[in-house]
Amino acid sequence: MLTIDKVDQKKLKIAYHETGHAVMALICHQKIQRISLREMDSPRGTDKYLGFTKLEPFEQKIKTTINELSRRIMISLGGYASEILVSGSLKVGGDDLTAAIKWAENMMQSEDFRNSAAELPIPDPGTLDIIENPTVRAVIDYMMCCCIEMMAQFKPKIQVIAEELYKREELTGNEVSVLFNGDKL
Repeated sequence: MLTIDKVDQKKLKIAYHETGHAVMALICHQKIQRISLREMDSPRGTDKYLGFTKLEPFEQKIKTTINELSRRIMISLGGYASEILVSGSLKVGGDDLTAAIKWAENMMQSEDFRNSAAELPIPDPGTLDIIENPTVRAVIDYMMCCCIEMMAQFKPKIQVIAEELYKREELTGNEVSVLFNGDKL
């Protein structure tokens, strides 16, 4: 638990969000370079908290498979899943959702996937209404639920990593892995 006198709630929310991406990456066997609370080019000392998670490059394949696209979607949605686990609420949008939508649309190129996705229930009106295509919305909703379910068992680890990120503002991929595995830095 954070022992900081004054907790910057925006900074803490971003720490949990970025930690969610990192934990989902670890679950999906994707290596992490670093996670940060600073914009990549933002100098230390500014109060511009945008956060980012930098992964090791995805293996380049001639043809991107449905499994690979699913993995990318799950990592993109991991930040939102972490926010839901911690606060119970969510405001979606931005680059993470845009990337997840793009990969879901790519998955729709497969007739088999399109047929399977058509069987998913369309989610009730809510935060994902910004996604126009109802089938893509159903895929994103389903995968978000999968992320939350997978990450729920790691909630204590997410808290430890997010709080360490909050304090230090940046962690290497190795440091994230060490914390995830229950070791001390």
